[in-house]
Amino acid sequence: MGNIINSDLKDRIIISLAQSSFTYKLIRKVGSYYFRKSDSSFLFWLNFYTRQLEIAYQQKKPVVWASIFTPSELLYALDLIPLYPEMISASVASLNLADYFIETAESNFYSPDLCSFYRVASGMSLKNCLPRPDMVISTSLLCDGSVKFFQNVSRYYGCDYYLIDPPYERNQGSRKYLVNELKKLVQWVSKRTNEQFSSIKLRKALELANQSTLLIKKINQIREKVPAPLSGWNALAYQLYMYFASLGSRDGLNFYELLAREVKNNAIQDKGVVERECIRILWLHQLRPYYPNIIWQIMLDYKAVIAFEEINQVFWLEYDLTQPFSGLADKILANPGAGSLSRRISSIENLIKKYKIDGVIHFNQRGCRQSCGGASMIKDYLKAKGIPMFILDGDGIDKRNYSEGQTRTRLEAFFEILSQNR
Repeated sequence: MGNIINSDLKDRIIISLAQSSFTYKLIRKVGSYYFRKSDSSFLFWLNFYTRQLEIAYQQKKPVVWASIFTPSELLYALDLIPLYPEMISASVASLNLADYFIETAESNFYSPDLCSFYRVASGMSLKNCLPRPDMVISTSLLCDGSVKFFQNVSRYYGCDYYLIDPPYERNQGSRKYLVNELKKLVQWVSKRTNEQFSSIKLRKALELANQSTLLIKKINQIREKVPAPLSGWNALAYQLYMYFASLGSRDGLNFYELLAREVKNNAIQDKGVVERECIRILWLHQLRPYYPNIIWQIMLDYKAVIAFEEINQVFWLEYDLTQPFSGLADKILANPGAGSLSRRISSIENLIKKYKIDGVIHFNQRGCRQSCGGASMIKDYLKAKGIPMFILDGDGIDKRNYSEGQTRTRLEAFFEILSQNR
């Protein structure tokens, strides 16, 4: 009985905190003091993230839940408040709260086989710990699981769902199809918000996205320098959130101006992420474990650094403001992870040369079938080229799939090989 009462009390406290806009103001205030010695870009993200949740709860604008590969530029142009459940799940895991929501989801018959990012988001929905969406938009790009998750979300909240389903091949026919789908999406949103679509707002959002993209390119170029002036471990965390959630907004541009200055200053001062950098790693896949783990510490022990991550590359062209929908379609189709595996391999080879990579780590997030499925073929290809690659099986959120001893043994063996190769 005592456990039931404690559990009910815990539920009430967590739900009350999650639904109160005061919570997010408090996190900003306390966070800005607690993390006062952190990089300014991190503090900017903290402010952006908590403010976005706060505004979503206030529902001054329509709230849309979107998958990470849905172009945020278009959502800002449509005057929506975008929320990305996958990225929110990662931040919840970093606070060590993921277990609570995973348990909630699984006790409500969500299969442990479902990607842990979606299990956490489902658990948060069931506990009413996320702002209610007015509509749901997702893409099937790279992730088939996301389609069912977002479809289920729309049923749960009783709101409408729009799926952007890009073709497998990248050609003129695919482009034409996707342009039409995006135009239909605009009409679909306008009908639900009773707001006339504004081509001026779309051009403005794409202009902001172009400016942010130029800064990302500049940052990525500076990151070619040795020693690495930016931590890839951070680039897979709060910086990744901004990469997916901020393009097309003024906040996004401000963030990348700040980050570009930090990276440039580090490069000018020859300030590397680790002292006497010895090993440069290319990290494959867009995620890493977000709960406490030993991976980063092992890298530090071996003077290794994530010099770059495949997810943070700019693979799309500058938007032509006279053809906005074609530009958005091209961006979706140009993702190197989509289509044939040869596209992804070609992109990886380019990154290995550009960032002077010594070894490659592919994080096999348990729920990401599309990425894990190609890992062994990428490894075989790189092996033939003499480039060592390590497949790190794991889970970004669910720490039940993490073994510290096994991770240490396998990673240390890999770094020993890389050390001997130098």
